[in-house]
Amino acid sequence: MALHQNAESIKLVGINGQICLGKEYAGKQIQISKLHDGTLLIKPGTFVPDNEKWIHTKENSERIDKAIKWAESTTRHDNFDEIQAKIESDE
Repeated sequence: MALHQNAESIKLVGINGQICLGKEYAGKQIQISKLHDGTLLIKPGTFVPDNEKWIHTKENSERIDKAIKWAESTTRHDNFDEIQAKIESDE
């Protein structure tokens, strides 16, 4: 039975402390994070979790650095009403 994204399954931890994740993870590295409440998060990947690799591409890294510099050098404005009015007038 194939699991869909966000699906849950229940595994039994054997007496040796191991669980079987399935053949799809055979030979892959995984990151296991234990949260303060005992919850375990399991992320497959190679040093960097698969869902965070996009951040580490050269193009995205440069874009993120540029965005951080912009945010640090730009004064924040609380003009949400103006923005909403502009969006609604463009519709």
